[in-house]
Amino acid sequence: MFLKAHTSIRTKLSIIFIILVVPLLAASGYLFHTLARDSLDRELGHRLVAVAQATATRFNPFILTGFRRGDESGRSYGGYRASLLEIRDRTGLERIFVFGPDGLSILDTEDGVGVGSSYARLSFQHTEVQACLAGQAAASVLFRGEDGRWYKSGFAPVIDDEMRAVAVVVTDASAGYLDVIRGFDRSIMLFVLIGAAVAVGLGFLFARTISTPVDRLVRQAERIGRGRLEVPLGEGDLGNRELQYLATAMERMRERLAQREENQRMMVAGVAHELRNPLGGVKMFATLARQELQDNNEAADFIDRVVREVGSLERIIADFLEYARPSRPQSEPVSLAAAAAEASGLLEEDFARAGARLQLDIPDGLPAVAADPEHLGRVLLNLFSNALEALPERGGEVRVSAEPVAESEIALHMEDNGRGMDEATMARIFNPFFTTRDNGMGLGLAIVKKTLEESGAAIEVASTPGEGTRFTIYFPRAESGGKEKAQAHRR
Repeated sequence: MFLKAHTSIRTKLSIIFIILVVPLLAASGYLFHTLARDSLDRELGHRLVAVAQATATRFNPFILTGFRRGDESGRSYGGYRASLLEIRDRTGLERIFVFGPDGLSILDTEDGVGVGSSYARLSFQHTEVQACLAGQAAASVLFRGEDGRWYKSGFAPVIDDEMRAVAVVVTDASAGYLDVIRGFDRSIMLFVLIGAAVAVGLGFLFARTISTPVDRLVRQAERIGRGRLEVPLGEGDLGNRELQYLATAMERMRERLAQREENQRMMVAGVAHELRNPLGGVKMFATLARQELQDNNEAADFIDRVVREVGSLERIIADFLEYARPSRPQSEPVSLAAAAAEASGLLEEDFARAGARLQLDIPDGLPAVAADPEHLGRVLLNLFSNALEALPERGGEVRVSAEPVAESEIALHMEDNGRGMDEATMARIFNPFFTTRDNGMGLGLAIVKKTLEESGAAIEVASTPGEGTRFTIYFPRAESGGKEKAQAHRR
C-alpha cells in the first residue's frame, strides 16, 4: 500500500505536469503557425498591392481607357502589354491584368485574353473591386485557381486627372508561402513532440524532486507508527522549507512519544516487579503448605488452586514485562522449517490431547529468513497456541506452509479450520488487552505483531466466521538486507 501510494503520488505529479505543459506547447505551436501564416499573408498582400500601385502609375489613364476590341495588334496596346509583361517577369508574379469599371478586360499578360473579355472571378472579389473603384487599394483573401493552386491578388486603382478611378490593376501571385507554412508545421509538430518528451522527463524529475522527500517522511512516519521510536529521523536536506519544517515537527513528536512510551514501560515494569516478588513468596509458602497436607484433602485442593492461580498471574506478569520491555532482536539467517518444527514439538502433546492435527508443509530448500531465532520461536508458539484454542472439539487441523512471494520476501501461512472471526474482531486482534477468551489478557497477538515488526517482518490476517482463520507473516530474506522491505511492501 505504501509503495502504491508513493507510486501514485509520483505518477499523479508527472501526469499533472504533462497535462499542463503539453497543451501549452501545442497551443504555442498553433499560435506560431497562425502568426507565421498571417504575417506571410499580410506581407504578400502588401507586396502585391505595392506592385499594382506602381503599375497603375506607369499608364496614361486616357490612353488606357481608350483601348477597344481589335486594338490588340496596335502599337500603343502592344507597348502597354509589353510593360505589363516586363513588370510580371521582374517581380516574379503569375499574372497582371487591367480591367475597367464594367469588369471587362483592357490589358492582360495572359495570352488569348483580348480587350473586352470578362473575368468570372471578379464576382467573388466584389469587395476589393468596389474598394478600388472608390480609390483605395486592397488585397484579396486566398483563393484556389482553376489549376488547383492557391493564389492571392493585389488591387490598385488607375486615377485620372479628375481623381476618378477609371480602371483597376490586378496582380496575382501564387501563395507559395503555404509550402513554407507546411514545412513550418512539420517543424512545429516536431517541436511539440520533442517538447512533450522533454515535458515527460521534466515531469518525472519534478515529481521525483517532490515525492522523494515525501517518500522519506512517509517511511519515517511508518516507522514511528510501528513503534520504532528509538531511531531519530536523521538529518538531510529535503529540498523544501515546508517539508523540512514538517520533518522537524515529526522529530519532536518522535522524541515526546519515545519519552512517554519509556515512562509507561517503566511504570508497567515497576508494577509487574512489585507484584512478582510477593507472588513468588505466596507460591513458595503455598507449595510448602501443600507438602504438609495429605492428598484427597479439601485444604490440599484449595492450596493446589492457589498455586495454579499464582502460576497464571506469573504468566500474565511475564506478558506485561515482555510487552513493556521486549528484548532487542538479533537477526540472523533462520530456517522457517526448523523453527516451525521446534515450536510444533513443544505443543505436540497439547494437540494430541485435543484430538487436533498440526501439519507442517514447509519445503526444506526454502531460503532462510532474517529473524531472531528466540523471538521467532515465541511468535510461532503463540500463534500455534491461539490456533489450538480456536479449533473445534473434533477434526481440528492447523496447516503451516511457506513460499517466496517476492525477490526479497518469504511468506509463512498458518491456516486453521476453527471458529473464525468477524470483521470487527479482526480489526482489533492485534490491539493490546483485546481478547475473546475469558482467561486471557489480550497481549499475545499484540506481542506477536510488535516482535515481528521489530524484526522487519509484517503480519496479516484473514478470517471467515465458522470456516477458519489464516495468518500470513512476511519475512525479509536473510540475504536481502532490507529490514523494512516486508513491512513497506505490505502497508
